[in-house]
Amino acid sequence: MKKTFKFLLAGLVALALSCTEKEDIIPEIPVEDFPANFYDTASLTTILRKITDTIPSWEVLKRFTDKAERLPLPSFEKRALFWADPDGKENPFNDPQFDYMTNLMRHHAELVENFGANESSALFTSVPPFDGPNGGEIVVPYPLDILDAKLRATTVLFLREKELGLPTILVNFYPPFIDMPVFKTKAEFEIWFADRYLPEKEAEAKAAELMKAEKYIPWPIEFELFITQVGGIYDDGFLAGATEDEILIFANEVKDRILSTVKTHYRGIVVAHLYTNYQMTERKFWNRMSYAGFDELEFAIFPPFDAETTNTYMDVQLENYQKIIENSGNLPWVASEVSVFEWYVEDGKFEEYEKAMYEATFNKLENASNPPRGISAAAGYMKTEAAKQYLKEYFSRH
Repeated sequence: MKKTFKFLLAGLVALALSCTEKEDIIPEIPVEDFPANFYDTASLTTILRKITDTIPSWEVLKRFTDKAERLPLPSFEKRALFWADPDGKENPFNDPQFDYMTNLMRHHAELVENFGANESSALFTSVPPFDGPNGGEIVVPYPLDILDAKLRATTVLFLREKELGLPTILVNFYPPFIDMPVFKTKAEFEIWFADRYLPEKEAEAKAAELMKAEKYIPWPIEFELFITQVGGIYDDGFLAGATEDEILIFANEVKDRILSTVKTHYRGIVVAHLYTNYQMTERKFWNRMSYAGFDELEFAIFPPFDAETTNTYMDVQLENYQKIIENSGNLPWVASEVSVFEWYVEDGKFEEYEKAMYEATFNKLENASNPPRGISAAAGYMKTEAAKQYLKEYFSRH
């Protein structure tokens, strides 16, 4: 379903070439000139520039986390995502001449400035470590020592974003090129869930509280897709022959255990991040779920093909999203990951349709009976100037 949406080595080779010299954004201090004890007085920006070499300990970070506070959320949340397709891109982290973190910070600043966003674009996936155990392949859930290092690096990144007045959202999206396991028995799932998954979420929740992340999403992909994958609903797993009611019973048990784990440690906004395509009638049973106990719902939106098709798609999605909202006690919601991708456009006219697809989507959201309290859009993935200009103008009006 989502082959390249989430893990963003960020297409940053192209980014490196596009970044202008903005000395007001990042001070140009040679990394090799940092003294060995620079953590005593270094700013978050300075620490972040060195983070691909050295990730500070929690003890070092204590002088920042002790005074961290959650920021108030905007009345209408506007986030510019920088989804990028890493297929065929050279891995920038292997190039010692590529100042990755400086360009990442600049790119975040440019997205906010260019599109008029009021929340951070920063992502957990953008910081080291980028390898698995002993420098090998990434494995998920992350081993706890690698996860801890990544959370420490994320803390630096997020606290710096918060210094700029930008609320943050912590979510550990698993890389799309790594398949989550499909379990043949519920007993096998239970072992993995208790030994690997819940400890990962517990560690994330503790770190999210330390860094005072404004929001936290406690699963690695939209929840319906997560259950579909681990249960092997369409892939000969232990849920393959289950009834809709049996799937929902299992999904609710998993959801409640995750929520209980993270709420023990995290005091911010716990978000249920959701998506399934409700135009596929066999998936409509997911609209019977309730996420009562969460603080907010996020519904992803992936418009298909052209504006006319998008209008039909949005009518169906919004009808089913509203059912979930009502089931969940009328929680506030955000339209998340509003993303138009060319592989949905089968006639090769993606650039002709892109702006109109976004416009159709946003019009449906704005005119909904229960409109969202915010929108995050794939600004960094937009291909045409028309689409980019439309998003800029829309955000400027809201």
